[in-house]
Parts: sequence; C-alpha cells; structure tokens
Amino acid sequence: MESKSKGGGLPIRPILAITISLVVCGLVGGYQSFVNTLPKRDVSEFVTTAARGDYTIEVTLSFEASGDAFDPTALLVRLDGKDLLETTTPLPAGVPIEIHPVKDLIVGPNELFIQVGTGDSSTPSEVDTPDPFAAAGFENDNPVPADSAQSFGIGDAPESNRQPQGVAKAIRVRILDGPSVLVEKTVWSEPGETISSVIVLDIPDTNDSVSTDPGEQDDHDH
Repeated sequence: MESKSKGGGLPIRPILAITISLVVCGLVGGYQSFVNTLPKRDVSEFVTTAARGDYTIEVTLSFEASGDAFDPTALLVRLDGKDLLETTTPLPAGVPIEIHPVKDLIVGPNELFIQVGTGDSSTPSEVDTPDPFAAAGFENDNPVPADSAQSFGIGDAPESNRQPQGVAKAIRVRILDGPSVLVEKTVWSEPGETISSVIVLDIPDTNDSVSTDPGEQDDHDH
C-alpha cells in the first residue's frame, strides 16, 4: 500500500495579507512624511472694519421716477451688492428721498449703485409743467421750498409734478455723515434711458472705527 504524507509547508494566505498590510502602511506613512516636508502656504486674511458714523444717502430727482413695461423699478439703491432700497412706487420730483441710517459701511472703499426709472418716454407729452430742475433744487435761481425730506414709502405724485417726456433727466445723490456732505454727484440720462450710476465712497480709518473680525469682541457694531 502507498502511504500519503502531508507536507508541513507555511500558510501562504496569512503571510500575503500581512505583507500587503505592511506595504500599504509604508506607503501611507511615506506620503504623510512627504506632505509634512512641503512648505506651508501663506494665507492672507482680510479683516474689514466697520465705519462708525451717522450716515445718510439722499437722492433728489428732477423728474417723477417710475418704471416701465420692461422694468417696474422706480428706484433701486445697493451698497456693495446688497439692496438698501427697492421700490416700484412712483416718486415725485423735487423731494429728497433719504435712506437713514445706512449700515454696513466699512473703512475703505464702499460701492454704491443707484438706478432710477424714467418711465416710458416713447410718446412726448405736451403738458406745460414747471422747470423740473428748479423744482428739484438743481438751480440757485429758484431754490426748492424748505420742506422736510421725504423718506421711502411716498405715494403717487400729483399731476402737477409729472414731467414732459423725451427730455434729458437728472438726479442728485449726496452721502452725508451727520450734517457733513461726504460725496455729492449729479447723474444725467439721455431721453428714454434709465439712470444708473456707481458711486465709490472711500471712508478713512479713524480711532472710532470698529473691527468686524469675528475674533473681536461680540459687542461691536456691524
């Protein structure tokens, strides 16, 4: 009879598994060591500083602002891409429109975007109306009466304030800190075109400014 003998060889599968594990661990450790030797990147942190003041945006129209069939917006005011005021309500000429207080102003440049609808000017009007520029205070010969400024929420203007269409129109924009005028600009439009303008307000750094760094104290104004 033939005798069958079993060999006492080493188990292959456990050895192979241990070898693969050691190779993987070695590769991971080598990669981490390589990453640790790389130079660290410099990160520039931009910290904005809130400007402290009693800021007001004042818009005076030489015409009745209103939207048209394509864009119903009568007045749009944005600060650094954030809407401060948007209304489709017609706004009369000659009455200053104030936005107060103006928050989120920072030390440094601030971008103010203003758009005013001039309505549909395709059909000229023959209505005899007073000089819109004098009524809005753009000329010194006929100063506007000493009325209080009108804020957002005004209703429809009377018919006497409606201006002839097909003429150039203008707005005056002022940015104030208390009684001090920081910026004053007059913007004109061609007949039938919407008035739009970008005004940059550069606020200098003062000791009264407040840092908006999240790591600063929580009682800072923003």
